[in-house]
Amino acid sequence: MKKPLGTLGVLVNERKGTPPFADEYFCRRLCQEGVNFGMNVVVLTPRSSEPDGNYLGYQYIKGNWTLLPVEQPDLIYDRCLSPVPGIFRRRLNKASKSASHKVRYLSRGLPGKWHVYNSLRLNALLKDHLPDTAVYTNVEQLKQWLIRYPQGVFLKPQAGTHGKRTVLVRRQPENGKLIIQGRNSSNHMFNKRFTNHELGLSQLHRILSTRTFIIQPFLSLMNQEEKPFDLRVLVQKNGRGKWSLSGQAIREGGHGSLTSNLHGGGTALDCRSFLETEYGKDQAEFIINKAAELSAVIPVVLEGRFGRLSELGIDYGIDRDGKLWIIEVNSKPGRSSFLLAGDMESTSLAYNRPLEYARYLLLRTQ
Repeated sequence: MKKPLGTLGVLVNERKGTPPFADEYFCRRLCQEGVNFGMNVVVLTPRSSEPDGNYLGYQYIKGNWTLLPVEQPDLIYDRCLSPVPGIFRRRLNKASKSASHKVRYLSRGLPGKWHVYNSLRLNALLKDHLPDTAVYTNVEQLKQWLIRYPQGVFLKPQAGTHGKRTVLVRRQPENGKLIIQGRNSSNHMFNKRFTNHELGLSQLHRILSTRTFIIQPFLSLMNQEEKPFDLRVLVQKNGRGKWSLSGQAIREGGHGSLTSNLHGGGTALDCRSFLETEYGKDQAEFIINKAAELSAVIPVVLEGRFGRLSELGIDYGIDRDGKLWIIEVNSKPGRSSFLLAGDMESTSLAYNRPLEYARYLLLRTQ
């Protein structure tokens, strides 16, 4: 049997259940396909580091997950959505500087939304597709933004995911009430109305002051049925180490929702057929091509600023005029949108390209 090129360690968060880690389906596919790319694939969690210096990793063997001692991986594919505990992070960082068995990361993680925004806005092409953005500071700032943007303002955590803790603040034209609606930390929707604006804004400030939020004008990014939607584009490095577009899919939220995230109850739909229904065939083609153009520039800009990346999930809002707005860029993207939308070609690319790129990196060290 041919000796493997090396070992890819997929680092994921722990969770309750069987198996006791997140992203099980993706991890299973990586383990099953790894052999076809000439490598071993093991699943690690932040508790995988043993006091004696060994690692414990999950391997998918004969249809079951088995916890076994594993050698130090050659590459780490960091899929943790929450911070990795210091002791494990320090061990990996030390291994990344080792002369005898150097561990490399498949990709770096991006910093928060504010830092990403400031990097993207320096590019002339991208700047026109970025909404006005600032870090939230206080109630007076929020009042000024509500005057500047009477349609409302949108706030989201600088480091948030899945649409949690997002907030829309607006004044109701017919009665002047202050409307504050959004999703809480559990991703449940809320909707509050205040006759006393000062009371509402002060209550909101107590929540916003607990972490860093960014503030933007509220963009009406709804379809003809008044449901929110966005366009998810996945770009990944391929087996030649080059950026390549893996797929585009629409995510549609429900009536009354502010976001279209799948974790918040959204559904995934075929990109082209959805856009042709909403905008007509010619404009749909323009939108798809423009998204591809922007998505070819974004990874180059961010990689030049923050170091090596391997994949990005880029979310675009599309207004009724067909203009694309860059809503978010995620360096640890989900990929279930393509499977749920029935796009099997993009699904295959989305799941296999991390292995293609890992093989490319391993071959460069042979």
